[in-house]
Amino acid sequence: MASKQDVSTTQQPWDLQASPFRADIRILFQSALVVFVVTVFIGILNGIVTGLNILKLSQDVLLTHVHAGTLGWITLSVFALGLWIFGEGKASTERNTYVRTLSILGAVSIPVYVLAFLSGNPIARAIFGFPVLIAFIGLFGWLVARSRQVRLGVPHLAVLGATFTLIIGGTIGVLLQIQFATNGNFLPNGAFAAHPATMVVGYLILIGMALSEWRLVPNTGRLPRAGLIQIILPFIAGFILTFALLANIIPLLGLNALLEIIAVVIYIVRFAPRFARISWLERSSARFFVLSGIFLVVNVALLTYFLVITITGASGPAGLLIAVDHSMFIGVMSNALFGLIQDASQEQRSFWPWADDVLFWGMNIGLTGFLVALLSGVKILESIFPPIMGLSILLGILTYFLRLTRLSKPGAVEVQVRPS
Repeated sequence: MASKQDVSTTQQPWDLQASPFRADIRILFQSALVVFVVTVFIGILNGIVTGLNILKLSQDVLLTHVHAGTLGWITLSVFALGLWIFGEGKASTERNTYVRTLSILGAVSIPVYVLAFLSGNPIARAIFGFPVLIAFIGLFGWLVARSRQVRLGVPHLAVLGATFTLIIGGTIGVLLQIQFATNGNFLPNGAFAAHPATMVVGYLILIGMALSEWRLVPNTGRLPRAGLIQIILPFIAGFILTFALLANIIPLLGLNALLEIIAVVIYIVRFAPRFARISWLERSSARFFVLSGIFLVVNVALLTYFLVITITGASGPAGLLIAVDHSMFIGVMSNALFGLIQDASQEQRSFWPWADDVLFWGMNIGLTGFLVALLSGVKILESIFPPIMGLSILLGILTYFLRLTRLSKPGAVEVQVRPS
């Protein structure tokens, strides 16, 4: 006899219906999607006005764009990822007040922090950065506690390493806001560069690899040595980069680049055969995860190029650093996170199924064109491709938000149990 709340042993471990934290995960994903709207609107506007050379958006608006994307969209989704992947093995009916409180704290404090950047008020930024940092620490503490109760694989270790690095990057960010608010000068000059660098290298690269591993590699219960090395190297590289920038030791950037290259070579060897088998026309999450992996390689290549010209003092394309950021934020993370949310809302995949194609192709064609524009310096292309990318993403946001809203309540979907 089938039970409505028992979970099959053959069921995929990422079935959201089987997670005791499905309500919290849905809240976090929906909050992330809402904040992402801010990022997209500013991105479209900036692309148009920059490409047509009409005007330049203020620094406050651009910082809002960056933080709404990095914290609102990506980090709220990473909170959901952490609850999802570390919640495996818990009873589907179990409730956790700490997790609910942590989810609400993240879903409220991060959007408020984003608004503080839009306000341009340095005191507000300094004050509202603290609850966000507390949420980071709270998530990491829960992950560490859960790590003693789950079988740790490469994705789990990558999420742990990324979240720890997030705390480091977040701490530097909050201290920077305090310094700006007090007109102080207690941080090294390299702190302004160390903050975003830590977030991209030590944090987001690891999250990208975690998502690839969790979704594209079958769980055998073993800890592959190559996979372990693949995530340890970026973790170490992130700290080397942070220290090098804080201490202004430029030659250490070369060591960072070397570790990143070795890690991505291992990644290519492990994942290329899986990428080759993808069906690009099938409306599945797999194509999002595969393209996320491809852009991960592109991002590390661009980042390595940037570090090389920084060390040597050579000149590069004016838009290189922006290309590095967008290849990560959109190419790696947005592809992977939309794939993750597509899986989370798979129960409602029949709702606007065509939107999956518009999102996938529009976002990635728009991103590719935008990267070409940035690296080639052809300004007019910057007014063409960002709207294609942005409008496709807005459709995806609306579609997935509505799908998540329409998900059935816990226990409403009958899950068949197979005899062991």
